[in-house]
Amino acid sequence: MDLILFSLNARLDGFFRQNKLQRVLLLGGGIVLSGFYGWLFSYLLEQARTTGDTSVSEVIGYINLFVLGITIIRGFFPAYVPKLDLIPKLYPIKPLKRFWVELPVELFSPFNFILVNFLFLLFILAPEYTFMHLLQSIMVLLTAHVTKRSLQVMVERKMRWLHINFLSAVVLGAAFVALQVRLPMYNPASSWFDLVVHMAALGAFLGANYFLELAAFEPKRKVVNYSHNKHRSLSWRLFKNSKQARQLLLFGLGLKLIILGADAAVFTAKGIHIYDKNLTIWIFFGPAIIYSYVFNNTWGFYKNLWLTVERANGSAKDFFKASLIPLRVPLLLDAAILAAYVAFFNHQDAVFILVMYVATVLVLTPLGILASFVSPKVVKGSMMSFSAKTSYLYNMLSLLLVGLLLLPLLHPLLYLLYPVLILIAILAMVAVLKQNRQYKHELFGRLFKADA
Repeated sequence: MDLILFSLNARLDGFFRQNKLQRVLLLGGGIVLSGFYGWLFSYLLEQARTTGDTSVSEVIGYINLFVLGITIIRGFFPAYVPKLDLIPKLYPIKPLKRFWVELPVELFSPFNFILVNFLFLLFILAPEYTFMHLLQSIMVLLTAHVTKRSLQVMVERKMRWLHINFLSAVVLGAAFVALQVRLPMYNPASSWFDLVVHMAALGAFLGANYFLELAAFEPKRKVVNYSHNKHRSLSWRLFKNSKQARQLLLFGLGLKLIILGADAAVFTAKGIHIYDKNLTIWIFFGPAIIYSYVFNNTWGFYKNLWLTVERANGSAKDFFKASLIPLRVPLLLDAAILAAYVAFFNHQDAVFILVMYVATVLVLTPLGILASFVSPKVVKGSMMSFSAKTSYLYNMLSLLLVGLLLLPLLHPLLYLLYPVLILIAILAMVAVLKQNRQYKHELFGRLFKADA
């Protein structure tokens, strides 16, 4: 217990050690959003009780699915969140103790605080949302966190597939799936016995996660394959050999593929799109994910490219051209995924998607170049460590701008926002590039002297 309390205290101190004002503002904004969503869902529950168009049970099920989805997605978007490596395996601490120390410390985060705040506000505001439903939603939150944790282990570490620990994880995971098929956790509980079943399922899932960690034996390592083929472009080689950037981009593109695939499946089955019910899905139609993952911190991932340009000439024009080189291949892959989706599943919105996509590229590319100079972050740690890779401030700004680009869905006249936003982004980028010499020493010191 002393180790847990010490770790929690250290984690709390670490939240506001750097960029204190920015993080306080983000936390305050999150609390305000939790209050808004608490009021919104309480209103939906009241409407379900009075009108009967949608049952109270269905709304509570949507709330649990919302908690489940946002917790898992938060681990991968807008930036990958690494699994907390609180106690290195070098220290002589038993694996079970390490597991029970790291788990509560991981849960002790601003995001989870905001989410729990939302659930408690909903419990206070909505009489239909009982204490039993609150406990069930918290179990859904824990299940989502363990799911995210398991995915992080699979992503970041090599696995002994035939080891007894992995087989044990498979057996316990199968027990969890069997219980979920019989009694899904996101469906509102009708009795306290249902909560007991959910607790048993969560216990099996925790056991599966514990054995999965034991089956993982070392971080995945970087392998660089050099090519002497002169016909292969520099942009392809930057994508292929920059493993951290490539893996983050592939995670982002995979997440986009899952979202678009789910929408395609719903459209094929029911003839409607997911974004008809949730407009936030539109964010995944543009290329915002590849900027928030990597290209809001281009020089953090491609610092040797920056150093080459700086030593060769260092003009604003050269920096601009160099910034575009690593962007080409990821943007081409992203556009290909969206083009396939539009060609087969979404002809009716094809014009808007195309115009919005081009406008997003023209807005976020200058913003990403600006962010890479003004707010660079050091990409450090192991090859599969993904902490603090891009600026939270510029990621939020990117999502805000993408939201503004979606306003023509409300009225076509709002297309007039597009040239305004593009012009503002370009002018801001030009202003920063003209002053790149002022950022030179700070950027060099941050990227190359961080470990000195």
